[in-house]
Amino acid sequence: MPEPRSAPSSSRRQRRTAHTQSRLLDAATAVFLARGYDALTLAEVTERADLGTGTLYLHFRDKRALYEAVVRRALASMYQRWQRSVGDGDSSADRVLEMVRVTIEFLTEHPELARLCLLDGPSVESWLVDDVAKVIATFLDGPQPGLRASLLIGAALAAGRHYIRNDQHPGARQLLETTLAFCAGGLAGAAPQAARRPRRRAA
Repeated sequence: MPEPRSAPSSSRRQRRTAHTQSRLLDAATAVFLARGYDALTLAEVTERADLGTGTLYLHFRDKRALYEAVVRRALASMYQRWQRSVGDGDSSADRVLEMVRVTIEFLTEHPELARLCLLDGPSVESWLVDDVAKVIATFLDGPQPGLRASLLIGAALAAGRHYIRNDQHPGARQLLETTLAFCAGGLAGAAPQAARRPRRRAA
């Protein structure tokens, strides 16, 4: 009597799950970009991924969950890019400004995906920005780091929306430099008053 086959290892199941999710997200991204959020159907996604509808529902409960996963994957890509670009000797302000830089560069390099995330899909402010602000706030010194982190994110997202909405939008380099200067000014303006107060001249 043949011995029963052993169940797949946990690592094999994890790789299979990750591969299936990647296929679904690749397909969803392509359909979202081609059709927009409202027009996309899950049947189109499964057909493009060459998977069954039941398989999709094992991983994503509905279109909104699929969209959020697409956006979070883009965010993860930006985060990895940021990690590669910062050094151990960078100051907290430098690290935060590098986050802004990476965000603006990603949005201008991928305008169709930026349009989906910032204009065509459900607002990311309702579910994603608070999570990102908590991460950025850990790098900020001084008062109200959570508020200042939210303001920095708002500036970066506003710059991205301005870029993709405006037919006469500024070049990517100009947009980046303007946004970085704005955010750097905000960080400098939040320095403790004692550090920013000019010294009195000697009589």
